[in-house]
Amino acid sequence: MGRMVDYEFIADERVRRQTFRKRKAGLLKKLSELKALCSVDAFAIIYPTTTTGSVAQPDVWPSPSEANHLLQRFKNLPSPQQAANMMNQEKFLRQNILRVSKNFDKEKQKNRRVDIEQQMTKLLFEKNLHDFSNLDDLRDVASLLDEKINLVNEKIENITRDENGNEIRSGSRRGKEKQQSI
Repeated sequence: MGRMVDYEFIADERVRRQTFRKRKAGLLKKLSELKALCSVDAFAIIYPTTTTGSVAQPDVWPSPSEANHLLQRFKNLPSPQQAANMMNQEKFLRQNILRVSKNFDKEKQKNRRVDIEQQMTKLLFEKNLHDFSNLDDLRDVASLLDEKINLVNEKIENITRDENGNEIRSGSRRGKEKQQSI
């Protein structure tokens, strides 16, 4: 896992320029690896800062002509396809919030199920239906019991059938004893 770094403005200009050069080289190396390993088209335009505050000439990777070609290819796409390939901070956050909300709802359902199972276990030991305060709780218990009954029935089906799906006739021990005594 990466180390924790506090990001803040670097006051010393010499150190700031040196850090910028190193970070830019690292970014371009990653972009080059991404392009080579994943066989995707990519380019970067990086605007350096100047000491006078004027606009500096941007650094274009891999070359200005290739960057221009890729940018034109993107601009020639239909608008819906362009929008599908773009993402701003708001869209990114909305997607993450939606994903987290779905996960949260799933976890709430799991917790609800565990809670009902605990109440049902308690009910079996204490034989008290007063712990379920409303109709929704009772419906959830009934639904859970139906699921458990279906699961048990499926297990019984699987046990009483052989590999070919043929039913295995095996009576209970008591039934066999009765048959032998007759």
